[in-house]
Amino acid sequence: MQQLVIKDIVNQIDAPRGGIGIRATNDIEAIKTWLMEFESSPNTFTSYRQCAERFIMWGLEHKLTLAQIKREDIQDYQNFLSNPSPSEFWCGPAISRKSSNWKPFVRGLSPSSIKLNLQILTTMYEYLLQSGYLNNNPFRLVKRKSARLVTKNKSIERYLTHKEWGYVLEYIEKLPRESAIQKTTYNRTKWIFNLLYLSGCRRSEIANAKMSDFMNKHSQWWLRVIGKGDKYGEIPVPNALLTALIDYRHSLNLPDFPVSTETNIALVNNTKGNKYAPISDSMLYKIIKNTCHAIAAQVTLIDPSAAYVIDKVSTHWLRHTSATHQVDAGIDIRVVKENLRHSLIETTMRYQHTEEDARYQETTKKFGVK
Repeated sequence: MQQLVIKDIVNQIDAPRGGIGIRATNDIEAIKTWLMEFESSPNTFTSYRQCAERFIMWGLEHKLTLAQIKREDIQDYQNFLSNPSPSEFWCGPAISRKSSNWKPFVRGLSPSSIKLNLQILTTMYEYLLQSGYLNNNPFRLVKRKSARLVTKNKSIERYLTHKEWGYVLEYIEKLPRESAIQKTTYNRTKWIFNLLYLSGCRRSEIANAKMSDFMNKHSQWWLRVIGKGDKYGEIPVPNALLTALIDYRHSLNLPDFPVSTETNIALVNNTKGNKYAPISDSMLYKIIKNTCHAIAAQVTLIDPSAAYVIDKVSTHWLRHTSATHQVDAGIDIRVVKENLRHSLIETTMRYQHTEEDARYQETTKKFGVK
């Protein structure tokens, strides 16, 4: 593919002159140096590499180096991300990067993904500016404006209301359980949704966890996780999660409670080969997406609005839903912050939603009453 050639010829691009704190002599080397800062966080590294790779390819298509990018170019790139064109050149199925048919996009990005890409590129430019490789960061000029643009077009919040979450649980409980395969599918699906919702964990945290990560101390159950940036965390295990754990373990012919020696038993199994082997990160994502598509198709007959929202759900929605429902339950915002392992309280405060029905009832009950 032409993009693979583009990545090779970028080595002909000279670095800007001046005092440089890194050894890079071209844009590719400079980006690689920046990416090295995230090698200890595989998920972050992969996300940042994809973002930078797309940007450098687009720049080379337009004969622009990192140093030549201006404010107007960034606007063009933002438009491009929403609709990579020509699509036959930029877009293709999600396949291995080693394949000759690999392409950098499957489709155009959503507004939230575009916003994230701009934030990542802002960080990259800032790093290269501080290193002396670049002389300016044009993304500083558009950071606030782009954020407003994305927010203005935002149509739904990325969490489920209690009613919508109820639809999810109801659907899972009605899954068929006649054959062995159906029972396995039901047990694993129920466990995945309950685990993500009741723990508030990220997808990668679940995929990498073992049964031994559950621990009991002072007669309390906790779940240990290694989160974003290799940050260690301990999450309280509510009774509903413990019950779901016991049910899932029974389906694997395991005793009720995990022990510290179960380091070879995945928290979520892959159902093929060794039944204790871990599920992949991508498979976890597909299970959530496929299940929610099926739920939406069923719910659309009785509640089209809820179906529209549920159809959008991904794994990270369940983390947002967990945070929102914890706040709704009256848990102190500082406790929710620790449960979600946020660095800043401001991040957690975004989940202080008031659902529309509750807001309406609260207002009309206490205000403007004749």
